Amino acid sequence: MSAHENYNKLVFAGPVGAGKSTAIAAISETPPVSTEETLSSGAMGDKTTTTVALDYSFLNLEGSIIHIYGMPGQARLGFMRNIVLEGALGVVLLLNGESEEVYNDASYWLRSIREISPQLNVVIGITKTENNPDLSLNELRGSISQIDPKAPILSVDAREEDDMKQLLKILLALHMAQAV
Repeated sequence: MSAHENYNKLVFAGPVGAGKSTAIAAISETPPVSTEETLSSGAMGDKTTTTVALDYSFLNLEGSIIHIYGMPGQARLGFMRNIVLEGALGVVLLLNGESEEVYNDASYWLRSIREISPQLNVVIGITKTENNPDLSLNELRGSISQIDPKAPILSVDAREEDDMKQLLKILLALHMAQAV
């Protein structure tokens, strides 16, 4: 039995402003432990804080306790990625669909995750798609096909518990299929 066999750890990753902390709050059984601090570069629209270490919470999903971690999105805090990904069953990569950098962010974050853990399952949730009518999930899929052609991509609302649980269920299904 491996040390992490009964440890259901999932990680939310992605750039600043993608909705990681919001998503964790939406699905948590209790208020998440958060390391939010005021953005040093000033507000980004409505966003005035950012995660500087990690977010943590848990939920009961279909009878299993799932430990949820959120990693910081700032490049200067990239050293936290190895720490937070340790022992994870998979990653929910959230990307801000209204960002002009969404295609670059997808490639950058997938490469970053793959460098740390090449076999880790990833599901991608694109937030704020309603604010970018030019965004194409098919183009996004094509842009990451060399890095991870199998990663599911869904348009989601990080504030919606059902959307976030759907991403988690897909991620767990990928993990279970891999374990068989």
